[in-house]
Amino acid sequence: MRRFLVPFLAVMLTVAPASAASDPQVDMDKQAKDAERVVVATVTDVTSSFGENEFGDRLIYSFVTMRVSETMKGSSEETVVVRIEGGTVGELTLTVSDMPRMTRGERALLFLDHTPNGGHQPHGRGAGVLKLDREDRVAGRSVSLDTVRATVRAAQSGRSR
Repeated sequence: MRRFLVPFLAVMLTVAPASAASDPQVDMDKQAKDAERVVVATVTDVTSSFGENEFGDRLIYSFVTMRVSETMKGSSEETVVVRIEGGTVGELTLTVSDMPRMTRGERALLFLDHTPNGGHQPHGRGAGVLKLDREDRVAGRSVSLDTVRATVRAAQSGRSR
């Protein structure tokens, strides 16, 4: 038994730090460069309904209406509707692990792409929605909105920060 336990523990001690380290941090430079739009906006409404994804799967989508307060990249619009996988229809809830759940009043930094039907979706799935705290920092991180602005400007001019 002991001869199996030692190799097992060695593997577990190696795998645990590797999986903790593989939690992807958002690459702001890449997001800023690759997204079609970058905006700061506040959620004004959330509605959910059934829809099909590009593979024909029937999912619940939330349509998050947001009032745009700042456009850093792309076309400037007063409001934007962002389609996010997940939500609640009746008594059925779909939770998608890598997608944020948005609620009225929340502010977020959004990296967006256009959808084929003319709407918007987060660029890089959940990595395209970074909620902001009251101090204009990305929630849970030490990245300020001013730092993001500089990163987006640098990405648009072809430089990296």
